[in-house]
Amino acid sequence: MIINLIKKLVLLLSIVALVVTGVAPLASVVNAAGVNLVVNPSTETANSTNTAPLSWNKGGWGTNTSTLTYPNGGANTGTKSLLVSTTSYTSGDAKWYFNDVAVKTNQKYTYTESYKSNVATDVTIQYTSTTGVISYVWLGNLVASTTSYTPVSFSFTTPTNAKSLTVFHTLNKVGWLQTDDFSLTDDSGVTPPPATAPTVTIDAPLNNATVSGTTQAINTTVSADTIGVQFKIDGVNFGVEDITAPFSTVWNTTTATNGAHTISAIARNASGQTATASTAVNVQNSVTPPPPPPATGSNLIANPSFETSSTGTSPDGWSSGNWGTNTATFAYLSTGHTGTKSVKATISGYSNGAASWHYAGANVVAGKTYKYENWYQSNVDTEVDAEVVMADGSVQYFWLGTVIASTSWAKFSATFVPPAGAKSVAIYQILAKNGYITTDDYSLAEYTPARLGRAIVSLTFDDGWRTIYSGGLPALKKYGFVSTQYLNSQPIVDGYSDYMTYQMVKDFAAQGSELAWHTRTHSDLTKLSATNIRTELSIPSNFLSGIGQPSTVFKNFATPFGAYNATSISEIKKLYSSHRSTDVGFNSKDNLDIYNIKVQNITNTTTPAQVKAWVDRAIADGTWLVLVYHEVTASAADPTYAVTPANLDLELNYIKQSGISVQTVQQALNEIKAQQ
Repeated sequence: MIINLIKKLVLLLSIVALVVTGVAPLASVVNAAGVNLVVNPSTETANSTNTAPLSWNKGGWGTNTSTLTYPNGGANTGTKSLLVSTTSYTSGDAKWYFNDVAVKTNQKYTYTESYKSNVATDVTIQYTSTTGVISYVWLGNLVASTTSYTPVSFSFTTPTNAKSLTVFHTLNKVGWLQTDDFSLTDDSGVTPPPATAPTVTIDAPLNNATVSGTTQAINTTVSADTIGVQFKIDGVNFGVEDITAPFSTVWNTTTATNGAHTISAIARNASGQTATASTAVNVQNSVTPPPPPPATGSNLIANPSFETSSTGTSPDGWSSGNWGTNTATFAYLSTGHTGTKSVKATISGYSNGAASWHYAGANVVAGKTYKYENWYQSNVDTEVDAEVVMADGSVQYFWLGTVIASTSWAKFSATFVPPAGAKSVAIYQILAKNGYITTDDYSLAEYTPARLGRAIVSLTFDDGWRTIYSGGLPALKKYGFVSTQYLNSQPIVDGYSDYMTYQMVKDFAAQGSELAWHTRTHSDLTKLSATNIRTELSIPSNFLSGIGQPSTVFKNFATPFGAYNATSISEIKKLYSSHRSTDVGFNSKDNLDIYNIKVQNITNTTTPAQVKAWVDRAIADGTWLVLVYHEVTASAADPTYAVTPANLDLELNYIKQSGISVQTVQQALNEIKAQQ
């Protein structure tokens, strides 16, 4: 579960001592006298799929939506660099990092790199000790540098038991970070001897052994310089690389077919050299017919109302846990929304992290629509997240929505489509501040939405960027489409060069697009008082006179950053007919919430094929699809939310060919309301 993963990664809370002898920007990146220990230091050599550089890894944890890409272009030197983009953030971080390199104990080293970012970031060392213990040392915080690469250098001395290290340059907030040209050098002036390949043997199971059962251990013996072992079954990665000695894993052979299989172990040393050992086994399990698939609509969550308990102290099939710096308590209550049981989590002394009750993941089918529900009582806002285990053993996380506090029983509901490659999903409601949450009556089941009279798509654009006019309006005119423009007024009133002018807004209105409101200054409404929220929701008179429109034109609203709470929704309802969030989903006849319209968000990693899949899903289910665009350009200062004009053209072209109805948000609401 995510709780256990995050517990491991938040070892940052027990940072070991380290002497940092200097951190300074460099006029240019010049390696120290020693040999650069980082393999593929300028990331120019790609892996076989060209999705990542050789000898580099992606990492991240916590509750955030982050993408890690390997762009071709925009590098400091050469053509390749590493890019991290975070679009929503509650906790954790995301980063690229190089394979561990062997280091000497009590030795001075120098680390350098070049970076660009639009937010402050952190640099941290991850050490592996001679006994396999992982520890972390924070090197420093780097200020934002958006226009050009900034070189930086850190000097430090390794601990007495250091075996190897890597360096994390982490992004831990909404923003982007681009890095290139890495170096780690030994400042002793002594060139290290050439590295030799590690060795590995598989001790169990023996070659040609017959195996069965759910707990077949795979054990290895490796050379002392080994820092990781990747296990494979029949050539396919089995889980993630094991980086803690002794290197072993457990294989549930009942998941494999009876007959011959090959187990492999690939050992890796700090220099990136590998060695492989393999053994043949024969799986022989008694064959039990698989259970029939659950009927459509049946609940995939076992013991969903907590009524069954073999211990009397906790519900069967459920676990509780917390991570981070907080004091969490958990209770198994004798009252509930239905029945006689429910569960409660309480946090006090909160600094960071979260707490939750959670169930074991349920098997799902990628591409199908599932509906998730649970009932809750809480005195603070909470959130719902999905943890998806992929067929290759990797894990992906998805934020499903903010849950507004309610001290009486209330229901949270969301639909979710598991991505390609998904195997199982666990969805849970987490508490991430001082307060309490009580939950009951969980459900996860295949779902068929109640169809609208016809499928609808709305093309929405946020913020009023000038590229929406220069790159977006011609495309809309080309295909005869209207849009909804969610505008914030300050940059337009103040004449910011990268935002629309008054005349450009007028041109959108004349073209038939809808003008909608997005606050005066793009403020996070959840951090404002009710009085200040009302100010942000009101439209300045000089803006209205500039665009030549009355305030009554602005009927619909979208919150900046997709952030909302009970206070902001209450104020929005007083002035606007709807609220569009950034919560992901489709809007159907039976689940439409006009004050939390669900969307699909367009980022720089969204492909036209993905948009096609969303359109096809809306047509198949008869739902309302709302697409959220921002800038339309191939050269945005922050590319995270930008779409290229070429991709926008491909997406609009497919929408045109599909025949789906394209309407503004207000037009779609009018049509849907007439059907309810």
